[in-house]
Amino acid sequence: MRGMAATYMSVAKGPSAQMAPRAMASARLWVCIGEVSGQKTDCKNDLETIAFPCRGRETLSFPVVNRRFSGRSAMASVQAAAKRPPSLSDDERKTLILQAAESVFEQFGYGDATMEEVARVCGMAKKTVYKFYPDKASLFGALVESHDDIALSEVRSVSPLGDPRDRLVRMLEELAALVLSPRQITLTRLVIAESIKYPELARRFHRDCVEKTLGHVTQALAQDSALRLPDGVDPRIVADMFVSTVLGTVHLRALMLNMRKAELETELAARIAFATDMIARIFVRTG
Repeated sequence: MRGMAATYMSVAKGPSAQMAPRAMASARLWVCIGEVSGQKTDCKNDLETIAFPCRGRETLSFPVVNRRFSGRSAMASVQAAAKRPPSLSDDERKTLILQAAESVFEQFGYGDATMEEVARVCGMAKKTVYKFYPDKASLFGALVESHDDIALSEVRSVSPLGDPRDRLVRMLEELAALVLSPRQITLTRLVIAESIKYPELARRFHRDCVEKTLGHVTQALAQDSALRLPDGVDPRIVADMFVSTVLGTVHLRALMLNMRKAELETELAARIAFATDMIARIFVRTG
């Protein structure tokens, strides 16, 4: 019988079974595949019984296919229907959730984005998303931090050795790559659009992204032994002017006109060269 399952129920017989149906001693469900990939099989030889208690002392037994067929077996069919993705570590789950969150925030905006939609996009249960990120604000914060940590690690990796001009150039190049990256542009647009309605979102982004980045540049300038900042000059002001000279309207064009970093490479290179020369002329020690 192709494609059909034949079932057989055996019920205990005897006076007790006749007097009370609930006194059924055991039940057996037989599931067979008459033909699998054109091959016939003997159900009795391919079944294994699994029993468990049912109604007090009674037992319900289910035979389970345990034979492997050369073709597509019944068990393989069941497994294919109930196939689940491989087990993921917590870090892998977080990465997938953040990738989905970035897509959802970009598509719907912060206000209209939902945790349910994030769960749907990443293919996980809502409880899994909530396990790692209890609310939308924490999810957005994690998204900002995940990118910021990776990007700033590249800026921090600039070697303190060598010519100070080369160090400044490399730091500015890494900084421009961070600020003009597709994800950072997406997050910046999102925060600006939602800043009036969600001021805490804007404050958090400014603190965790803008201030942190500027703070790193400030520290790099202040701790560089080849640079000599005049007494009374705030290193943070110097860092701000340094960064603004490079990015300036370039950042605005990337945000408003959707210009990619590759389209701005020539101008960025000229700006970096000018800013580096300016800093070197004013602050690099000559002897």
